[in-house]
Amino acid sequence: MQLRHFVSGSAVVLAAWLAVTFVYKVPSQRYPKLDKYPKTAGNTEKSAPDTTVDDNKSSVVKVSVSQ
Repeated sequence: MQLRHFVSGSAVVLAAWLAVTFVYKVPSQRYPKLDKYPKTAGNTEKSAPDTTVDDNKSSVVKVSVSQ
């Protein structure tokens, strides 16, 4: 019987929280500021990722299906 009360109470609390956050207006001044040009963007040179695969260390497992 206590599990039913816990689940019902949690559902009520979550529904109330969602209702409050849906109705509550947040002014745009409280939004986090995002830098358009971060300080680490000076290095524009990008290198390609290493795509070589070593057959001995590969994580692919070969599977055969026989009937």
